[in-house]
Amino acid sequence: FLMETTISHVHMRPPNCGELITVLSIDGGGIRGIIPGVILAYLELQLQELDGEDARIADYFDVIAGTSTGGLVTAMLTAPNENKRPLYAAKDITPFYIQHSPKIFPQISFLPTVNKLFKAMIGPRYNGKYLRKLVRGILGDARLHQTLTSVVIPTFDIKNLQPTIFSSYQVTDHPALDAPLSDICIGTSAAPTYLPAHFFTNKDTKGNQQEFNLIDGGVAANNPTLVAISEVTRQVFKQNPDFFPIKPMDYGRFLVISVGTGAAQKEGKYDAKKASKWGVLGWLLNNGSTPLVDTFNQASADMVDFHNRVVFEALHSETNYLRIQEDNLSGTVSSVDVSTKENLENLVKVGQGLLEKPVSRVNMATGNYQPVEDAGTNMEALKKMDKTAPRIQLRPPAYGELVTILSIDGGGIRGTIPGVILAYLEAQLQELDGEDARLADYFDVIAGTSTGGLVTAMLTAPDGSQRPLYAAKDITPFYLEECPKIFHQTRTHIRWEVSSQADKKHFRGHKVTNTSILDAPLSDICISTSAAPTYLPAHYFKNQDREGNEREFDLIDGGVAANNPTLLAISEVTKQVFKENPDFFQIKPMDYGRFLVISIGTGAGKSRHNFNAKKASKWGLVGWLFNNGATPLLHAYGEASADIVDFHNSVVFEALHSEAKYLRIQVCEITLG
Repeated sequence: FLMETTISHVHMRPPNCGELITVLSIDGGGIRGIIPGVILAYLELQLQELDGEDARIADYFDVIAGTSTGGLVTAMLTAPNENKRPLYAAKDITPFYIQHSPKIFPQISFLPTVNKLFKAMIGPRYNGKYLRKLVRGILGDARLHQTLTSVVIPTFDIKNLQPTIFSSYQVTDHPALDAPLSDICIGTSAAPTYLPAHFFTNKDTKGNQQEFNLIDGGVAANNPTLVAISEVTRQVFKQNPDFFPIKPMDYGRFLVISVGTGAAQKEGKYDAKKASKWGVLGWLLNNGSTPLVDTFNQASADMVDFHNRVVFEALHSETNYLRIQEDNLSGTVSSVDVSTKENLENLVKVGQGLLEKPVSRVNMATGNYQPVEDAGTNMEALKKMDKTAPRIQLRPPAYGELVTILSIDGGGIRGTIPGVILAYLEAQLQELDGEDARLADYFDVIAGTSTGGLVTAMLTAPDGSQRPLYAAKDITPFYLEECPKIFHQTRTHIRWEVSSQADKKHFRGHKVTNTSILDAPLSDICISTSAAPTYLPAHYFKNQDREGNEREFDLIDGGVAANNPTLLAISEVTKQVFKENPDFFQIKPMDYGRFLVISIGTGAGKSRHNFNAKKASKWGLVGWLFNNGATPLLHAYGEASADIVDFHNSVVFEALHSEAKYLRIQVCEITLG
């Protein structure tokens, strides 16, 4: 087993010099929670062979993090019974899912397809009554502070339009978060269009009452690994005595097991040619699947895995990070709610087969998992003792030259907001260095998502004189002139035809450039990263590498993966440092003190839309896609993506005493219009 000789068994001591901080992370995925159930049952069995049949997962991990179905598993493994031992053994998780899933997600086969479609349009697919009764029955009155080890469970507050992280570490400073575990689990499992949003109130120690309007934690962090690491990092910075000997961002002191719930990445059931014709119905209902929700959740999980792989590899600690994920699901086994006996049994087989598969890591270029040479199977990795994992400690922030990063969020026409800010920044630089100064002259990396990707291309693509195609002052006039032609304003508020809501022909025809980045035309990249689901068509193109090999791209809005691309940009630089790129060779991996980051948002109307759980609990497809001129589902995913990145960056830069080197500029309340 990976941890057998590095920590004490059963009675876990606080981490100290020479020991590891152990983190278990469990993805969201509905009934596919069976897959981690099988993996964790095997893991616990190995521990019991060492320490006896009373050994439990919670005895060995400092932090257990879970999202959505993973949050429920987390609570089951850590909530105390009357003997102050875990309520459930890991071997009980899979039988629990097999017994209760058909009642949580009842398959009503006798209803005609038209009736099912109408029901899905006007309300959630499932009423959630059985789930609420079940969870309250098993967890009772247990609260967050009572778990037998620290837990981290992400949710998303639909009223405040921001993530709410229920963390054991936050209870002391924020006692209102010490909520009943049952409410936390119901909230983190409230997947939009599947289950009702969850409303509850909780009082802090002074009697002040706080409202929670929660939906699925997968909206914020379907893979909660990074959130868990950030929570520990924050405690290190606060000099929590349990962690004080550990240096901030010393990833070599983490041992992380991250268990996924499977993905259909290799099935290829969606492509850009089909998606380019989808309207609201196509994105929300497609052969029994929900492409919009699937895409956001998968992107959320993958971005975390990409970042973790880069960081652990850069710090020569890749053996301290084990991601166990099946990326080859297909058909009904990839669904989150098809709870037939056959499908549930097939999910058990997937979990069993995954144990026998080789340890794999995500390929940064393709997104697929590839076997790691000489790493053995997942089963062997869980057994293996690793006494010699090389670890390095992060040196204090260095002084001297900096890696400068400019990051620009996605946000459609709200690209005018960073346009104004960047025009001011460039004007200040021109006062120093003359009117020819451009932003591209001052930043090592400029990252942009969706509308931010277009701004990035405009600021960096070369003109005939090899100077930037646009000055920053030209961005806002460009948006004012072109946006009315890209986003036609009509009197029709809802369009049900299977088509998109905007015309990309004008967008495509505008002269961006054919200069290539990663061998792809910037025009194709910009069209793709701006292809927001339900607003603009998906974009398909082909490209050839230097050897003439052709690759297809089926792309949609980059905001699905990283609406705030700051962390992605930092990861890319870290990757180059690890590869000893001569431009960055003098910098140490993860030396955040050597980064100077300006991250510009496109505004957020967090209180403007007046969403809440009571309203959202009644929404079906229509409610989640059209609500008083807003699109709650897209708003929630977009805000969550940006906020989680900002939370992580704030923690990291503060922990390294480099908060002055990270500037986030964001308007949190947009009320005009």
